[in-house]
Amino acid sequence: MSNRLVKSGVPLVYQLSEIFRMKIATDELKANDPFPTEEQISNTYGVSRMTVRLALAKLVNEGFIRRQQGVGSFVNPKGLVKPDELRPVTRDMSDVKSTTNILEAAGKTVGTRVLAFSLDRPSARIAQQLDIEETDKVFHFERLRLADGKPIVLEKIWVPQKICTTLSKADVAGSVYRVLADRFGLNVMAAHQALRAEIADEALASTLDVEVGAPIMRVAGVSYTDTGTPVEVEESWFRSDMMEFIIELGSLSTYARLIKD
Repeated sequence: MSNRLVKSGVPLVYQLSEIFRMKIATDELKANDPFPTEEQISNTYGVSRMTVRLALAKLVNEGFIRRQQGVGSFVNPKGLVKPDELRPVTRDMSDVKSTTNILEAAGKTVGTRVLAFSLDRPSARIAQQLDIEETDKVFHFERLRLADGKPIVLEKIWVPQKICTTLSKADVAGSVYRVLADRFGLNVMAAHQALRAEIADEALASTLDVEVGAPIMRVAGVSYTDTGTPVEVEESWFRSDMMEFIIELGSLSTYARLIKD
């Protein structure tokens, strides 16, 4: 059987890291065993060295392997690996992925509660972000996304009607990116997003099942198709006890911003 990974909705980094999580969980790779080198993994699975590095960085961050300078990488004893229910879901900010893909890649059962769905006129801000007129209409919906039955993120999303005229409430009960691709030929390939720390007010705390004042991560931005067309404005609030963000710098990021009052 070929070890080559396949192109699918789940990014190669997540496929690769999941393969090695399973090897460790099933004792195919035992505690303190030397871990394969980047070159060995790249050759075996037919992926780039960058993909291998990102996958290994995830495994290190999650406690599955450890690095010893000048010696190599080794499998951690299972006692150092957090149980699945305690380990936060990881979102890699160097690529564009739907919440559905992120949760599925983490081995979670994905659930969605559609809290609101309407066809409205956009605000001036939303119209500007989507590069449409204020007289155009947008689908606006709010969703609570669940991981193994637990609320993990509240999403508010705006999508132009003119690029997906028949979008329905039933469509947004799953992966919107998949619906946009499969039904409307719109492939989301890029995004400009801002990450900011907030605290949960009473409404947000009730929705996400956290304490009032609990730390929350807010992600807001615009997603674009492979032709550069704005396709979605998103505002999402993630539980910080269940989600962590991996932000790759260097060639994958060219600047950071300070938020002005």
